[in-house]
Amino acid sequence: MHKSQVPITELYREITAYRGQDAYGEVLERWLRKSGGYKKWLSRYRDRTNHHWSAAKQADLWVLYALYRVTSSLLLRFQAGRGETIDYPEPSLPIEGFQIFHEQLGFQTTQECKFHPFYHEVLSVSQAEDPQAPIKIDQCIWPCLMLGDMMYCRAGCEVTGGKNHIDKTIAESSTLYWTFCRSDKPCDDQSHGWGHNSQWRTNLRRDYRTHDQFFYNVDGDQSLNSLDCETDGIAHETMIEVVQNRCLIKSSFDGGELYPYPYCYTEKS
Repeated sequence: MHKSQVPITELYREITAYRGQDAYGEVLERWLRKSGGYKKWLSRYRDRTNHHWSAAKQADLWVLYALYRVTSSLLLRFQAGRGETIDYPEPSLPIEGFQIFHEQLGFQTTQECKFHPFYHEVLSVSQAEDPQAPIKIDQCIWPCLMLGDMMYCRAGCEVTGGKNHIDKTIAESSTLYWTFCRSDKPCDDQSHGWGHNSQWRTNLRRDYRTHDQFFYNVDGDQSLNSLDCETDGIAHETMIEVVQNRCLIKSSFDGGELYPYPYCYTEKS
């Protein structure tokens, strides 16, 4: 664990141990008052890396990962079911408290009406009768959070779409990668299986937007835009689907768990 992560990991442990009825007032707001330096840190990080992604240092990605683990734990409140990775209650927190906490840290909420995997994560699917029906958003359960042009947390959405674009069974049950904990579906990130301290030395996945392109997993070193990119025997299009959506939404895969972490992808907007 890096020293700059310590106050965040303490917040994470306080959230997972909390049994009260006001997680925002009794936990998050108090932490913001005593750990206000993270808002300045996030602002400096945004300004330093927004157009120069490689300027991020290793410790930066660890701090962002620790923050995202806090965010993931807070989101359990708004997910259905009970995942195998969860051994504590969902924190009592309204969606307004979730949004205010992150805005206080300097994240911006973004509303995009048209479904796009850069901005939106699929929570549940209503299967349209027309297999060609495009994916459309029925409801957003939590908001999208950006840090400048970096995607921090996608909006969680209920959607409708045809089977040629999204399959209800696959999208609702496939493993969500780059994610530590979920209560509604399997998940996986690179901290899983590591010890108490070493698990925190995990990088946040970073996606960025520009005026005409979306960049997925910019720290991956194998570009799926290259036709020569090897994908361990998995169909090239399937790996692109996983990297864009962080899970499968229409393609079936019977070969066990995927390993999408080395791959990056660029898409025109």
